[in-house]
Amino acid sequence: MISKRVSEMLRLRVSYPLARKYDVRAAGTINLASNESPYGPSPRVLRALKREAARVGSYPDPRATELRRAIGSYIGVEIECVAIGNGSDELVDLACKAFLNPGERALIPLPTFAMYELACRVNGGVPKFFELSNLEWRVTELKRALEGTKLAFIGRPNNPTGNGMSLRDLRSLLASGRLIIVDEAYAEFADDSVAKLATKTGNLLVLRTFSKAFGLAGLRVGYAVGNPKLIEALEGIRAPFNVNRLAQAAAIAALRDKRYMRRVVGKVRRGRTYIRRELTKLDFRVLPSDANFLMVDVSPMGLDASEVFDFLAERKIFVRDLSNFRGAGSDYIRITVGTPRQNERLVKTIKQFKGGG
Repeated sequence: MISKRVSEMLRLRVSYPLARKYDVRAAGTINLASNESPYGPSPRVLRALKREAARVGSYPDPRATELRRAIGSYIGVEIECVAIGNGSDELVDLACKAFLNPGERALIPLPTFAMYELACRVNGGVPKFFELSNLEWRVTELKRALEGTKLAFIGRPNNPTGNGMSLRDLRSLLASGRLIIVDEAYAEFADDSVAKLATKTGNLLVLRTFSKAFGLAGLRVGYAVGNPKLIEALEGIRAPFNVNRLAQAAAIAALRDKRYMRRVVGKVRRGRTYIRRELTKLDFRVLPSDANFLMVDVSPMGLDASEVFDFLAERKIFVRDLSNFRGAGSDYIRITVGTPRQNERLVKTIKQFKGGG
């Protein structure tokens, strides 16, 4: 009954590497594991959700015209250059459906977001993994790895490393002629986007989301930006009601309050600087990050990720143990930037750990 592709995935135990179980609803718990916004959405979004709730008996706009137009205005592109997804996860899947033939290879640098591999495999593609040397983006090596592939997934900034390749290096990859899919889920925190470039480039597709800087993770709204031909392919195969009525209304409202989003981004950047500085003082190796999280190497302290996770979890602070993240391993944890109070509690608790407390 089960297809050969899925049977093989089950045999290889290929699945999304879920975080270790924890109860984030318990009183006093701090969740710094999921890269969500600690500030939530704009108050305008909450008001829009209340208004739209009375209309949930009706289907949403199947073309999401108002939302796509609002996104186009935000990015500075025409509406025909925007496709909508149920989170950027769906757009990763749609891209594999639209552009990857069975048996063709997709370049996936490691470590990175696990959905690239899952979408590739479930659509009959073959992942070609490439481990980033010292977790750095070296374009010469990447260009060699592109040989024999149809497309590549590039996180910019990348999850979980927090870094990304330069625009110059990205242009060098694009010169290969392969389709380059750039995931900009964290672009607002980096203040660096190639979304407008995608509309003028035949082989660049950019994926973005409302889950991070806009605080809409629970509503699942993502979008793709590219030239009209690429976007037409995605729009042609997506389900007509993939983004629900509440989600569309919330995303539109979020774009009408960009001032709120920018305040959130500013707070997160300051928190990111604080955590990196304080953990570096404690002799952890903290990777530079342009996202709302930090990848931390705990091995200089003679520790592994599980030990740090367990210590923090016992004190109701949850971070991401990267032991099951392909290409990362047991030396690393990932910490989402929280509110100032949450960040201070995290640092204080880690200091207790270092001191044997």
